[in-house]
Amino acid sequence: MRELIGQFNEMSRQIKTSRQGLDTHNLYLETILRYSFGVIGLDKNRNIQLINPMIGKILAIDDEQQFVGGLCRKISEKNTYLEPLFSMAQERFEQALGEWNEEVELTLPNRHVLLSCQGAALDADNQALGYVIIIKDISSLNRAQKKAAWGEVAVRMAHEIKNPLTPILLSAQRLRNKFLEKLKGKDLEIIDKTTTVIIDQVKSMDAMVSAFADYANTPQIERKPSDLNTIINQSIALYDAQSNITIEFDLAGNVPELLLDANSISRVLINLVKNAAESVEEDRNLTVNITTQYLDDEGVVRLSVADNGDGFDEEVIERVFEPYVTTKVKGSGLGMAIVQNVIEQHDGRIFAGNVEPNGAIITIEFECTKEDT
Repeated sequence: MRELIGQFNEMSRQIKTSRQGLDTHNLYLETILRYSFGVIGLDKNRNIQLINPMIGKILAIDDEQQFVGGLCRKISEKNTYLEPLFSMAQERFEQALGEWNEEVELTLPNRHVLLSCQGAALDADNQALGYVIIIKDISSLNRAQKKAAWGEVAVRMAHEIKNPLTPILLSAQRLRNKFLEKLKGKDLEIIDKTTTVIIDQVKSMDAMVSAFADYANTPQIERKPSDLNTIINQSIALYDAQSNITIEFDLAGNVPELLLDANSISRVLINLVKNAAESVEEDRNLTVNITTQYLDDEGVVRLSVADNGDGFDEEVIERVFEPYVTTKVKGSGLGMAIVQNVIEQHDGRIFAGNVEPNGAIITIEFECTKEDT
């Protein structure tokens, strides 16, 4: 009896150890599914059996669990901007591919994203049991790759172009000093006109190359506990608004302190307001609304700069933060790229979009850490 009891206790310990290991394994798996990838599990009839919360966050879906039991097309029927994603997945499964991998660009309500989508059929004994779709937002990775490439281009441009600009400028100025007082008539007109063009264009190129150099060599920031609303008020007070520009504020009173570099955030705000002002003609009235919100449940502070101008062109909105992308006649096209650099240095996120009936909006999100709160 003593030996039987001992063996029973040993068996109980083994079962307990096995269960603890299984519980730990399940906890790891649940954590991965909750925070790393968006996962949709389908049965053999392609009805949704599982959809994790990360899908809702990646695809900007409210209450993703409402779609359990239905087909994926119900998601895209309610959220039409997701049609390209689920149409592509449907086609791949209909092609009877065991596994597939695609990248899909989507324009969500508040941002443009690049998604990596993987699909696989779940088979056992040559019988289809179901399917799984795994989705990951690779927008940040894609931006980082482009940023690195443009940074290298910027460094080379600054090195190769900036050096000869000074002697060209000095040569044009010497020509003016030597001949403007000696020549008359048509010869004077030609020398004056051509040297003026040379000087103006050299200055323009120098400004452009300097902007590229600034983009490639973003200075390190010094983050300190700061009041975002105070920075906004102080920054906009420095901005010399045009007579046709009205700036309105809707600043939440419960915004906690954040770890920010006040000077760089101030430059970001002035740049965004300046861009909005330059997007319309001088004789047209424009309203710029600056809003802050504290999303307690998400631990996020959201800053929005919206205007009632013409908004972003469709061909530009997807690439608005890429270097040298602009619709303005003047400017290097690096302002928004530099703004994105600053926000990423603050571990924040920035999105561009259009608002109805007309206008553009830039949304910036800062995550609140324990130090912030």
